[in-house]
Amino acid sequence: MRRIHLHVASAGNEVMTHIAEILASGFAAIGVATRIVVDGRPLADAAAGAASLIVAPHEFFTLHFLKTHPTIEVEPTLAASAVVNVEQPGSTWFDTAWEFARGARVVFDISRAGVVEFERRGARAHHAPLGWSPVLEAADRQPLVDRPLDILFLGHASPRRKAFFARHAEVLSRRRCHIVLSEVHVPRTAATPGFHSGDERLDLVASSRLLLCVHSTDRPYFEQHRAMLALANGTLLVTETSRYTDPLRENEHFVSAALDELPALCERLLDAPATLQHIAEGGRRFAVESMSVEDTCRAMAAVLTSSSGTATVGDSPERMAVKSRLLEASRREACGDPPWTSSVNAAYGRVREPGVSVLLTVYNYGQYVGRALESVVAAHPPDGGVEIVVVDDASADGSSDLVAQWMATTETPVALVRKTLNTGLADARNVALKWARGRRVFVLDADNWIYPPCLAVLNAAMDEHDLAAAYGIIARVEEETGDGVDLISSLAWSPRRLIEGPYLDAMAMFDRGALVEAGGYSVELIDHGWFGWEDYDLWLKLAQAGRTCRLVPRIVAGYRDHRNSMLRRTNRDSESLAAYFRTKFANLLARYPGLDTYFAFPAATTDRLSPEQAEIRGLREHATALERQIADVRASKSWKITRPLRAIGDLLGKRRS
Repeated sequence: MRRIHLHVASAGNEVMTHIAEILASGFAAIGVATRIVVDGRPLADAAAGAASLIVAPHEFFTLHFLKTHPTIEVEPTLAASAVVNVEQPGSTWFDTAWEFARGARVVFDISRAGVVEFERRGARAHHAPLGWSPVLEAADRQPLVDRPLDILFLGHASPRRKAFFARHAEVLSRRRCHIVLSEVHVPRTAATPGFHSGDERLDLVASSRLLLCVHSTDRPYFEQHRAMLALANGTLLVTETSRYTDPLRENEHFVSAALDELPALCERLLDAPATLQHIAEGGRRFAVESMSVEDTCRAMAAVLTSSSGTATVGDSPERMAVKSRLLEASRREACGDPPWTSSVNAAYGRVREPGVSVLLTVYNYGQYVGRALESVVAAHPPDGGVEIVVVDDASADGSSDLVAQWMATTETPVALVRKTLNTGLADARNVALKWARGRRVFVLDADNWIYPPCLAVLNAAMDEHDLAAAYGIIARVEEETGDGVDLISSLAWSPRRLIEGPYLDAMAMFDRGALVEAGGYSVELIDHGWFGWEDYDLWLKLAQAGRTCRLVPRIVAGYRDHRNSMLRRTNRDSESLAAYFRTKFANLLARYPGLDTYFAFPAATTDRLSPEQAEIRGLREHATALERQIADVRASKSWKITRPLRAIGDLLGKRRS
């Protein structure tokens, strides 16, 4: 995708132009030439080779296109264009947007609620959340404690909002509030009296401690644009309880409460400036480091360059962004420009072929990585010695800097690879595998640790039994209390048990050649679901290849059980992945027919047809039905009565030819 035109209506709300500016900055950051076109004719742009992206179709078509172009052009214009919906389900504006969006080539929505509603109505949509951009920041952002305004509200004057402010007038009157209510029935432009736009709006947000969001109706929507204005300017976002606020975390990046609890919440925060500042700074830092609109635009560009829009319905913004970054990383590596930088310590050069390479991947685990590294150094050395390969998956918390400082102090060989694109665990482990020099590798996540005997006993088992992998028992430890709560990887190797469901952790020692032969970790799983199944997939690949693995019945490592750990994450797409595994590992499944459970799901679940298989079956059933109808017609009396007429028609047709 080389050129994109973002179309907005001059008669529409100014906010739509600002949203277009945010997206334009993201496209520019990834090297896509972008122009904001006020009004214009998207069909002409598409013919000239530019992708047309219509921001707010409910405004663009009703306020501009239908007034200036023939109605007959609407359908081909939509078929050649992409649209960005910004309205919330349940509103008349969303219904208008739906009428146009369902005919568009590609549909994007800044709200996950919109994506869900488009899907419910049978239309494909892609989540394209607004993210941080420099155009969201005021030129002069004052320190929070010095800001002249306590509470800022920006929004149209709905009856629900006016009633809220009236109920809580006494409380709010005690604070330095700036309440901006605009008319809802007319578009708000830069010239609208009392409406703040452009730099004036940014300065107002940057002059406020709290930005208050109150829903205009009872719909619990999350106000994406206002939220990003607050986050980008270090203003604490205080919102009425909303749906789909992820990836933002409540009380870390913003705060929320029920409608009539909001004034008291604002008072508590204003009376606790340290807490207010901590959350506001956390929100801004997270937005800048992890919510860049650049990621959204990279994912949008990937969809636009596909003839069919390959992302699946309801793709999360995180998943879309990871898929696009994987494509970019692959492209760079193929061009001889790997998307990482590297450094090694002095000890690394003194060892050429260590016995074991410990592959340690880290992403925003700076508070944990030190213990993981120290546990490797303190371990009993395996035959041939050990090296550590650390791959930082573009952390934003300074994890790689901590590793760099530590590696200079140890006599253990260490290589640090800093990725420039966050592409996920599977890709990070594959990068580590490329750097490994040992005959064997041990996989370690940065939030876990090993006990001293681990490497030596697993390496000895590999020597004794000629294995593809050896694993030991892992203690699962609750982070806050330090109490052991469970054991992981405690059962013997069994391909049948493995098919029934995952029971082995990532922490194990592998023959490096076996991993390479298996293709490493499977990055394509992102096409079928979210993260969390990479390790299970690898064990299944080894089982399908007939490789032998073995349990060493000793406790060799510790697994930190905290809220961000893989065991705590809900895999929204695990059923889809299980169905994919049924195809991928069909040869393995054929050895164990008749099981009640496959891949942790009942056999009937994973036996469901893929979309392609379902489509083929549907076409076959339709063809069979047509054949049946044709047979019924030919057997009917009318068919027999009209036979002479058809014969005459056939004869005349032959004479004409």
